[in-house]
Amino acid sequence: MGKHTLAILMLMLTGLAPAAFAGGDPDQGMSRAWNIEEPWIENAYYIYASRDNENAVGRSVNLSGERDVAFSRRWGAEIDAPGIMATEPLGKGAVAMAPIAVGLKYAPWQWGSDDDDSAGIIDFEIEGAWWPRPQPKNFPGTGSSMTEQMLIGLRQSSRWLQGQYAISQRLGADARSGWSANTAIGQRLNRIWSVQMEVDLNRTSVNANGATTMGVAWIPQVSAQIGHAWVVVVGESFSRIGGQSGYTGTTNLMFEYRFDNDEDNPDGS
Repeated sequence: MGKHTLAILMLMLTGLAPAAFAGGDPDQGMSRAWNIEEPWIENAYYIYASRDNENAVGRSVNLSGERDVAFSRRWGAEIDAPGIMATEPLGKGAVAMAPIAVGLKYAPWQWGSDDDDSAGIIDFEIEGAWWPRPQPKNFPGTGSSMTEQMLIGLRQSSRWLQGQYAISQRLGADARSGWSANTAIGQRLNRIWSVQMEVDLNRTSVNANGATTMGVAWIPQVSAQIGHAWVVVVGESFSRIGGQSGYTGTTNLMFEYRFDNDEDNPDGS
């Protein structure tokens, strides 16, 4: 995907007015998982921050944003931008703009509402990513790519399952072609708190020798609903790449703002 094409898509996406859905929770009472795209078609904004906890020197720090837009109950889109990747010590280590991604989502199957005991959605998304200023030496495994993925969200009462199953193709820099399969199960404890366990598998990880290899991550998460529009998710990733001995820990923090929920409750009641 060329930079001019991506820029046009971003302007189209930001210029179109999102669809307003009256009543109900677009997430159907579920909490978003860390490495799984939102399966539900919704209007929301996300802020992500992560920091690995293993290396005394050269720890990675990432900060990024994502805007989801619902055009209808079946069609939606997203922009992943802006994003910053850095290594410590901040101000002295490497720093780069993260790849900018644009995705188009279609949900052919969707059933239930937040008032029903069960609800679900199955949708498909195609997403293109462009890295404007590549630094593959400092950030291996990162680059421009195209990804096709299937997203699933299933809820039964206060329990749920969600997944993202994808195939990626390298278009530039140090992106890797391969597959990924991320699955999470969650439980809502009450009106505020939820817990979730996510397991990620992928064949696009990069080992210490620069080779593409298998990666696995276990990510326990806790989320809190703040008012009607805000959700905060905190998690810890325990990841292992290839034949690496032991797991690497990364602390994750995500903020979600749901425009639909805020519009349904303008006075915060």
